[in-house]
Amino acid sequence: VPKITKNKRILTFFADDGRLFFAIPMGNRTMVGTTDTNVIMPETGINNKDRKFVLENINKRLNLKNPLTQNDIISEKCGVRPLVIRLDDKDKKYEEWTKLSRKHEIDVNFNLKHVSIFGGKLTDCLNIGEEISDLVQHMGIVLPEPKRKWYGEPTEEVKKKFFDRASSINLDKFTSKTASEKISERLWRLYGAKAINISKTIIDNPQTAEPLIEGTDYLKCELNEASQNEMIINLDDFLKRRSKIAIVTSKKELKNSHNLKEACKILFKEKAEEKWNEYFHN
Repeated sequence: VPKITKNKRILTFFADDGRLFFAIPMGNRTMVGTTDTNVIMPETGINNKDRKFVLENINKRLNLKNPLTQNDIISEKCGVRPLVIRLDDKDKKYEEWTKLSRKHEIDVNFNLKHVSIFGGKLTDCLNIGEEISDLVQHMGIVLPEPKRKWYGEPTEEVKKKFFDRASSINLDKFTSKTASEKISERLWRLYGAKAINISKTIIDNPQTAEPLIEGTDYLKCELNEASQNEMIINLDDFLKRRSKIAIVTSKKELKNSHNLKEACKILFKEKAEEKWNEYFHN
């Protein structure tokens, strides 16, 4: 929804059902939620009951000058989390499904050297990674760098190199008026050491420092990095998961965007029109 609070922190409440409920700042937007609905199949969507729950709860918990309505909804997203039960418990009925464990489970077939991960989330991803590393080594697969730490930002030396360079070329002067953070901070936060080369793209062509879609933080210069390294499979993947553009921009605005059509050509080459139609005609 449009920005509903000047507070830059995530606001946390308890919803009517006793679950945690959030208002998350996203630049000039606020993300509100969530709901928790039991589904049998992973193919699902958002319904009016979900919308009503979210709107009623945020209107109760914030003293808004104008209470939010469905007309204020810019975009929606939902996901499905698998809840794992033991095979010998499969005939049990789980009326209180909310009490099932949200922890991940790993199923391993050592003969086929096959690993399946059920569940898991960002806050637990490092633990899952360590478990998987141990398992594949027990399968006789040699990891080239088993102790290398791939997560976290680069060293202070590399960070200083980037920000010294950003300062020397006055990189932040290209920051859009609608941006929620300076270009140097955004590039470092998202790309680490790769930000050094991305900043060079801006100096070579200052127009690449412009937002890809007006009112969003995603910059044109990020497209080449995305097309080369992020394995984007379709436009939905790019707009929702890789860039968050579709979360803060309505589908109507996206469809009318010339820049997005150009981005489609960069990302998908000869399949650009096919990917465009796939997203907007679904």
